[in-house]
Amino acid sequence: MNRNRLFLNLFVVSVTLLLFANCTGSNNTKPVSVDHLLTNAASLIDETVIVDGLCTHVCAKSGMKLFLQGSDAAQTLRAESDATLGKFDPENIGKQVRVRGKLVEERIDEAYLQELEKEISASTLVSHGEGGEGCETEQAAEGVATGSSEMERVNQFRQQIAERKAKEGKEYLSQYHIAAESCQIID
Repeated sequence: MNRNRLFLNLFVVSVTLLLFANCTGSNNTKPVSVDHLLTNAASLIDETVIVDGLCTHVCAKSGMKLFLQGSDAAQTLRAESDATLGKFDPENIGKQVRVRGKLVEERIDEAYLQELEKEISASTLVSHGEGGEGCETEQAAEGVATGSSEMERVNQFRQQIAERKAKEGKEYLSQYHIAAESCQIID
């Protein structure tokens, strides 16, 4: 009887500790800047994050992408909405915005680029820019030259992968975005 009670007490304490840990959340629940998040992104993949930044663009075509800028245009992060959150409000543009969601890493490697080339050749790639050019804000977030055609984008990615392989031995690029759970204007 004493043994069973000891196990029951240990079980209750363990469950309580697990619940407490989940309720208090991770240390990533304080708002951070876009610059900070991008600098530390590799260690925050699949974590819930809260990021503050200047909303520079909401995708006019779908309304499901919002772009946050940090200290300059090179520090740009995309937030993606889903059916639950719905479209981002264009009223966010030009305002400081706080986005909460899971940080997602998308790896761009040679297999990804070959698939992208097939979509471009088959004209099935959805383009969000004018005249075959991609959205300039999205291109800034991806680190490619604005005004690039889709094929130029592919070639720039290949060049960036080669540079990363030479520096770090990694044969892919990491692109980060937030799978948004909430979004609000903070200024």
